[in-house]
Amino acid sequence: MKKIEDNDIALITRYFDLDLSEKEMEAFDQRFQNDPDFAIKVTKYRLSIGIIKEHYPNQEQEQRSEKWKQLISENPSVNQKQSWKLIAAIAATIVILVTSWYFSVSSSEINLKVLAKNAWDKNVGFSDYLVRNNVEDNPKKLVINAFKSYKKKNYQSVLEQLKDLDNSYTYYEDVLLIKALATYKTGHSKKALQILDSLKNYPSEKLSKEAQWYMGLIYLDQDDLIAAKRYLVIPNHKDHEIQLSESSY
Repeated sequence: MKKIEDNDIALITRYFDLDLSEKEMEAFDQRFQNDPDFAIKVTKYRLSIGIIKEHYPNQEQEQRSEKWKQLISENPSVNQKQSWKLIAAIAATIVILVTSWYFSVSSSEINLKVLAKNAWDKNVGFSDYLVRNNVEDNPKKLVINAFKSYKKKNYQSVLEQLKDLDNSYTYYEDVLLIKALATYKTGHSKKALQILDSLKNYPSEKLSKEAQWYMGLIYLDQDDLIAAKRYLVIPNHKDHEIQLSESSY
């Protein structure tokens, strides 16, 4: 039983790390549909992953998996379902606390940092990269791998992986986008904005809107509302979301 539990933890962790092949994803999706207990584990992991990241922000996959093993086996007398209910209860408590804090803010007051974080979390421009695909001949494999490193906050690794790619590469615009964001995350905002500006004006304009979106978010992070509003619509109510300015369409 313990071995099955450990295997499930490893599988679910790999799922959220975008590390499953297409074949593994098919099997994962089928099991999620047909195995209620497994579906509960996946759901609880998704709800609770924020707690793990908050308390163990710099841990690698194996260390995070080990922490999950501890969480579900802290009390050997408690069965598997009770353990997952405990994790769910912790997650629910955190959600309640966060919700209570959020609505304690005046309805006329905007928390731009929260709105900005939500906007960053949308991963605009990277929907294709969320496909869990490790096929060797995938033409996007280089940028997908770079995106995985970006999501794991290995920003220097991203820059190293992309440094030799030039405009002869089919997905060079994708390269520019990931490179710009990794550059920004390493503390070089001016250079990141320059890369995004070149992407904004790239002849195909394929990722022009995405470039403007991130330029706006960078300016917003820098508290430069005037520059940010050139690209974004900043809501006047906390329940609304940041949107790309219509002038960018």
